[in-house]
Amino acid sequence: MRIVRQLKNNLMEVVFILPLLIFIGILNIYPIIQGINLSFMLLGKYSLYNYYQLQNYTPSLYTVTVNTIAFVPFALAIEFFLALFTALLLNRSIRGRSVFRSIIMLPYGVATVVSAIAFSFIFSATNGYANEILIGIGLSHSQVNWTSGYIAFFSIAVADSWKTFPLIMLILLGGLQMIPESQYEAAAIDGASQLQQFVRITLPNLYPFIMIAMIIRAVSEFNILSLPLILVGSNVQFLGTLSFNLYETFSLGSANISAAVATVLLSIVMVFVLIYIYVSGKLGSGSR
Repeated sequence: MRIVRQLKNNLMEVVFILPLLIFIGILNIYPIIQGINLSFMLLGKYSLYNYYQLQNYTPSLYTVTVNTIAFVPFALAIEFFLALFTALLLNRSIRGRSVFRSIIMLPYGVATVVSAIAFSFIFSATNGYANEILIGIGLSHSQVNWTSGYIAFFSIAVADSWKTFPLIMLILLGGLQMIPESQYEAAAIDGASQLQQFVRITLPNLYPFIMIAMIIRAVSEFNILSLPLILVGSNVQFLGTLSFNLYETFSLGSANISAAVATVLLSIVMVFVLIYIYVSGKLGSGSR
């Protein structure tokens, strides 16, 4: 009854938002439900066979799930430290700060395919720029295969971080500019060093912004596909991720099995979505 009463009191708002809800339901929710249902179907009956079959693929479901869960924090760590370092620099009163901000934001506007192709030249296993630099400065005496095994995760993480860290930097920069200068002045009067001010003032104030930025990026990282697809292609030596495995199984015509992979990926992503909703709720109640 309470819900009905609220709908009556907000009838105009419901009328305006109803087309959007229908649109989201048809294009998003319905396909998700169909995909989950397809992942459990075998010859018209419900079964766990599709999930069992994932273990027969190379790499197995367990391998790609572990790889995905391990890759995301690794990529996020690179993005976070790049973004934090850049945000701290741009928060200082330097000449031409607005110009530097615009330049740093440029990678985020580059198409993923374009940046992936550019990094494919950098991390090429034969005469790539990375190999030439390492050999030139004496850190390596042979060509490194950047698209094989776990080292491919490093190549993908670096390429992805170059493109996406400006988004995190922008969020952190906004958080830095919201910190009252009086806190730093009071800390300086008490004799706190720059490091102590960073640990005791900057990081605690930035924590809400760090959480939101990391969760948003984590959800995107779980769905990363274009970069691995272009950088490593169908390299069987690449220990893939769930999104990469989803693409491969679907391209082989295994719709049910690819639906099973998508369901596993959806389950993991939903955990981060729930964390995001929880953190957003905490931040919203804390700001009142």
